[in-house]
Amino acid sequence: MARGREIDLRIQTEIAKIVFGEEIKPLVDVLITALFAGEHVLTRAPIGLAKTLTCSAMARSIGGVFHKIQFLPDMLPSDIVGFELYNPKTQEFEVHLGPLAGANIVLADEINRTTPKAQAALLGPMESRYLTIRSKSYPMEPLFMVLATRNPMEYEGVYDLPEAQLDRFFAQPVVKEMSEPTGMLMAGDKDYWRSAEDRLEKVAVVTNPQEIMAVHEAIFTSVHVEERLDRYIVRLVTATRGHKAVKYGSSPRGIRFLKMAATISAFRAGRDFAEPEDVRRYAVDVLAHRIFLKDESQVSKDRLSPADVIREILDEVKPD
Repeated sequence: MARGREIDLRIQTEIAKIVFGEEIKPLVDVLITALFAGEHVLTRAPIGLAKTLTCSAMARSIGGVFHKIQFLPDMLPSDIVGFELYNPKTQEFEVHLGPLAGANIVLADEINRTTPKAQAALLGPMESRYLTIRSKSYPMEPLFMVLATRNPMEYEGVYDLPEAQLDRFFAQPVVKEMSEPTGMLMAGDKDYWRSAEDRLEKVAVVTNPQEIMAVHEAIFTSVHVEERLDRYIVRLVTATRGHKAVKYGSSPRGIRFLKMAATISAFRAGRDFAEPEDVRRYAVDVLAHRIFLKDESQVSKDRLSPADVIREILDEVKPD
């Protein structure tokens, strides 16, 4: 476990060499937790806040491969998964795998700009860990994580993810607009004029994908979660379905992901047992995107957000 905590801290240190500001820290925190969980992250973040650089730096720090997919309205599923192409010279079909193949970390940028069919081409392999082309399956990397972004500034010509697809993501951290102090950090960076590729040279490799997989195994076999904490998690998720402002509450998947997040939180804090604070730490990130409010709740004078509802539930539901 000591080596796992060392890896955690060193990944944070390496990313911080080239990515600045308090605003990006919640995303980095959730990305590391998702990395140890073997799950995927969704975020609705302002443009230009170094999401690509963050993912690139994380991939480099773990000795992994980073790919970026820029989603577009005319994108086809084959652009993501791959395709077969007939070679007249060999008179055989040749397989050309898409950008998901061989990648450990993928940035799926502006996923809401492409059609549901293309979205499904990403979401299917996220869960199955296989690329399927003409009924043939090709295994992906054992360590595989997606950060999918949604552009919050465009509303026309977008295809937002339906409820069932949102539910597949482990967490959705909130990334705020850049503050003046962060702007000053960026302006004062001596390497501000260098390309992202050049700046990435400052990031050291501190581990490898195989070791991350070993840490994943160690976390869930060594950190104890008591039954009372299981009950607390279940009660929180159940409460999302009974809240007066909620139309649809969290699915049962919220229980699994919140327990995973709490377990990893305990590990990252240096403990071999989880506490209620570990549950509360990630409750908003893990549950808010799984609940859908009644229309009147979003237009009332209080203008509740899903995150507001989760915070209310955390105030009301207490552990044993």
